[in-house]
Order: sequence, then C-alpha cells, then structure tokens
Amino acid sequence: MRPLTLRLLKRIASEDSGAAAVEFAIVSTAFIALVFGITYLGIMLNNKAMLQWAVEATIRKAAINTTVSQTQLTTDLNNYLSSAGLPSATVTYNVVSGAIPVATLTGTFNQTYVIPYVSTFNITYSATAQVPQGS
Repeated sequence: MRPLTLRLLKRIASEDSGAAAVEFAIVSTAFIALVFGITYLGIMLNNKAMLQWAVEATIRKAAINTTVSQTQLTTDLNNYLSSAGLPSATVTYNVVSGAIPVATLTGTFNQTYVIPYVSTFNITYSATAQVPQGS
C-alpha cells in the first residue's frame, strides 16, 4: 500500500465522531421495543382487571335479588364493559342450591392485539365470581 492510503486508513479507523449515533441507533430500538412491550402488558392487565371488576359488580345483584335472570346480568355486565371501552362478554350464570344457595357468574371476551412488524394475536379474558344468595 502507499503511505498516503495507509495514513488515510489509520485516520478513518481512529475517527469516532459517529460512534454515539450508531450506539444510540442500536440501544434505542431495544429500548423502544421494551417500552411497547410494557405498554401492551399494562393494557392487558387493565382489561383483565376491568373484567373482574365488572363480574364482581354484576354478581352483587344476584346476592341481593334471588330472582334476577341471566339476561339482566348479561346486560349489566356488558354495560360495565362498554363504559370501559371493552367488547361485550359471553356470560354464564347459575345457582347451586343447598343449605345456602351460591350464585356463580362467569364473563368471557376475546381481544385482538396487533403489534406492528411482529404479529397479531388474540387473548381470551375470563373472570368468575361467586356469592351466597340471601333469602
């Protein structure tokens, strides 16, 4: 090699003015992916908590009113969910009779999540609550 070319290569190799930009580009993509992952996890946990709260708030009506129907409970549960911006749920309600009747309410709904450049996936949320019914 010629001495001029060798000096030019040494000078380029010792240059570090763009190193910070390259390091930022590498680290920032991982950091942004982490932030999006935490955000989606928070949304999923919120949806689960909202469903559980709605089921518990709805089953209280069955504890007080023993003649409540599944249709009434379904309407109440879905009203709670729609006020939170969540989709309607499939509701099952039954009462096990015995010395103390116990009412059980289960709500289930599906939510689709789209993560750009990664994938689309569905999660089924389900919550169950039980209460003894008054006489």
